[in-house]
Parts: sequence; structure tokens; C-alpha cells
Amino acid sequence: MGRVWNPIDIFNPIDSQSIEPEERIGTEALHYEYAMSRLANLDLTVSRDKGEGRIKGYLDVADVALVGLYDNEAHLDIIGWELEGELFDTGIELRSEGGSFHDRDTDSRSTSFIAGAEYGFANSLTLLTEYLYDDETGRDNMAVSVSFQPRILWTVTCLAVEDLDDHSFFVAPAVEYSAGDEMTVSAGAFVYYGSGTDAYGGFPDRIYVRWFVHF
Repeated sequence: MGRVWNPIDIFNPIDSQSIEPEERIGTEALHYEYAMSRLANLDLTVSRDKGEGRIKGYLDVADVALVGLYDNEAHLDIIGWELEGELFDTGIELRSEGGSFHDRDTDSRSTSFIAGAEYGFANSLTLLTEYLYDDETGRDNMAVSVSFQPRILWTVTCLAVEDLDDHSFFVAPAVEYSAGDEMTVSAGAFVYYGSGTDAYGGFPDRIYVRWFVHF
């Protein structure tokens, strides 16, 4: 469900500090889906050290899912949820994802979740905000993202993420041009603020140019 963070994704979680967050390492796995009804389905995913089972359905105003996962590599068992729906008839999309994490080594439990909202305007401007809480690592973060298409082949984005405890943050502006159906050229930066002991301090600022070709 998350756009900036995926707390219960044990297979391919998003790395919001990556130059290519949409390009993630694949996972060799078996995946099975079964439609329980027109509005509900069951899916199972099993890889070498990880597994997931999810029951998802539409309940009047939102998509709701109950998720169970195990991660033998990290020695974790997770009971989680996914929620996604529209705020009345405003066009604002609300979403949440999270769970209770059981650490087999310490026999302790922790909670991690995100809550977010997204709205797209008619002029292609899209605003997104997402909050992350993790009581094991102490992460308490807020993200704001803006995306806009000034012209049909151009996309301008900016992501800002702040740690609400130490107030360190990073800002990642980017511009992308679609040179063709199978080619994009983009440029952007990651600018960090904070001391070396802060969540987002101590990272070097980065400027990049990316040329992507698909064939």
C-alpha cells in the first residue's frame, strides 16, 4: 500500500533514497491467487526463506486485507493489515499498511505501520503524504511528495522526508523526459540535512543523471 515505505513487504520493499526506487531486485518465488468471490481473493507467495498469505476483500468503503508473513532470514513472524479507500467522495485516497512483528530470537513484539493520503488534481498535479512509525527502531517519519506534468512528455517530482524526532531530513527533486515509448532521461538530486548521529545526517549530497532504455 505504501508509496514511500512498505513496512510489511519482506520481498521487495521500496528504498525511497534510491535513484531508481521503482527498479528493485527480483525474488524467485511461487505465487498463487484464488478468487473467493467477485470482490475477494486469496493469494500465497513462497520464496526460499520467506512466505506470505493474504486474504483481501472490498468492504463497503475500502479494500481491506489481512496478511500473515514469515521471514526465516530475519527470524520474524508478522501479522499485518492493508487498507485502501476513498475519503467519502472527495477523491482523496487514504491507505495504511502495517503489522505486529514477532522476533523469534528475543521473543519480543514490535509494531510498524504507515498511514498516507494522496490526491490528484485535474491539471496532473498530485500531492501525497505518508507517515511511518516503527517502535523497534524508533523511526517516526513524515514524507511529502509532489508530482506534476508541465508538458505531456515531462514530469517533475519532489520528495521530502523528515525524521520527526531529530528533525533531520532529505529532499529529492527530479525531472524526467520521455524521449520515446522505451526511453527516458532524468536528472535529480538528494540533499541531506542533519548531524552524523541523526537519521538522515552524515549522508553525502548526490546529483545524478539517468538514461533508461527498455528493449
